[in-house]
Amino acid sequence: MFASVGRMPLQRSFEELGDPLADVTFCVIDLETTGGSPGDHAITEIGALKVRRGETLGTLHTLVNPGRPVPAFIRLLTGITDNMLIEAPGIEAVLPSLLEFLRGTVLVAHNARFDVGFLDAALERAGYDPLKNQVVDTARLARKILSGEVPNHRLETLARHLRCAHQPCHRAFADVLATVDVLHHLIERVAGYGVTTLQDLVSITRVRLDGNFRKIRLTEELPNGPGVYRFLGNSGNTLYVGKATDVRARVRSYFYGDTRSRIRDLLRETDRIEAAEYGSLLEAEIAEARAIGNERPPYNRVGKRGGLWFLKLTLEGRSPKVRPARVVKDDDGNLYLGPFRSRRLVTTLIEALQDAVPLHRCAEPASCRGCAFGEMGVCEPQERAAIVRDLAAAVHSDHQRLLGPLRAKMVRLARAGRFEQAADVRDRSAALARALAAFAGLESLRRAGSIVVQDGRRALYFEQGAFVAGQDIGEGDDRTAVEELLARRSEAADVDHSGRDARVLLAYLRRAGSMRVLYSSGTWALPLGCRPDDGFEVAS
Repeated sequence: MFASVGRMPLQRSFEELGDPLADVTFCVIDLETTGGSPGDHAITEIGALKVRRGETLGTLHTLVNPGRPVPAFIRLLTGITDNMLIEAPGIEAVLPSLLEFLRGTVLVAHNARFDVGFLDAALERAGYDPLKNQVVDTARLARKILSGEVPNHRLETLARHLRCAHQPCHRAFADVLATVDVLHHLIERVAGYGVTTLQDLVSITRVRLDGNFRKIRLTEELPNGPGVYRFLGNSGNTLYVGKATDVRARVRSYFYGDTRSRIRDLLRETDRIEAAEYGSLLEAEIAEARAIGNERPPYNRVGKRGGLWFLKLTLEGRSPKVRPARVVKDDDGNLYLGPFRSRRLVTTLIEALQDAVPLHRCAEPASCRGCAFGEMGVCEPQERAAIVRDLAAAVHSDHQRLLGPLRAKMVRLARAGRFEQAADVRDRSAALARALAAFAGLESLRRAGSIVVQDGRRALYFEQGAFVAGQDIGEGDDRTAVEELLARRSEAADVDHSGRDARVLLAYLRRAGSMRVLYSSGTWALPLGCRPDDGFEVAS
């Protein structure tokens, strides 16, 4: 179970939950025209009806003089003749009343692209802006909801199949009445899948209506602020952990339009969804990284890989060496870079270091087995140890001692026409530069000691890069927040000093560009050019 940090969850408003369908005013509209092209043809009839909760709020119905003869096949289809339109108003006279009628409504039409296209063309010719109303297309909804039930999705077919009270007849207002009936039937159908808001109704055309989608009900109580969410299996096991600025919207997006098979599998295994609100996105990111690191959820990439890798410089013992490692041992006197996404990346970094310095290459460093230098009697343990210690010193304070030789080697190879080898050295050099920059950023946080930074209206306390606590800042009073946070130093003894929090903070700093430091007990200086999100992975 997640613990809420920084503020108590608040009961959300209806606006945060979405627009309930019961409170939406729909304006169902239908047009008759002289043909199918908005650019070449004109409107001959407009029918519109405003409805909310099944109650009719108003109607608009008028013939429109198109300013041109009605084609014979249109007269046969609709029964609208030239004589009927002689005294009808032109579209320019109708538009002001129609726009007022549509104000504040959600526009509904069957094959809405046709009707909206004609209206927008008429508005443009009359000097108006195009329609900005949210649009619901009952034809698209029917294709999704009634798939396999009906031979086609024409309005006549749907009205007959759903046994609607009104049947269409290619006249605007009769077709509007039939569309209203179809809309209400479709809304009743999707209510069984947990669709209760306008946002759900509009989005449903992009989803697969199956057992997975019914689980969208699990999102109803999720918060709308920044936080961390987790998908849980039927035994309470964590399947996936994520963070978001708007938890509810992010989680619901998994049900809408995400067609990846991995997401479908995740939803199929999900039994419930839990979330916790945090006072800031940075706090949520830290909580997410900790949860992923501790629980290894199978649907997170880090969890699926089964862990990350480190580059370890062994400085203690009989045989100093550079090698891959899976875990960091605190206070063992060795130096670790990482974590990295794969062992291959660690191997690439070791190869870069071997290009830069005469690093020991023995298969068995303690015995020099397999080492040509050892067989020649020139592989001295003391010399090897000195090289590794010099290497560690360069990692701490002089990156150019490592990057300079790589750059020179790349230039030599390029001038000799060995371009593929030069490209390999360039790529290894770039990987090493990123790793060194990431290490420098982590070291800067360790040197800062106790540090309090401001993220929006929150003050966040870190101890050598490890997050301790956060607190709201009063209006114009950050000093009090700093004092109260520092009074909680005892909590720092229980925090995770693995560097995970520091990596999240540094990545956040780079994205944010800057962050106000309210207090530092040590030296706070982020190295120039440090790109903290390169070279290691923040949990995702």
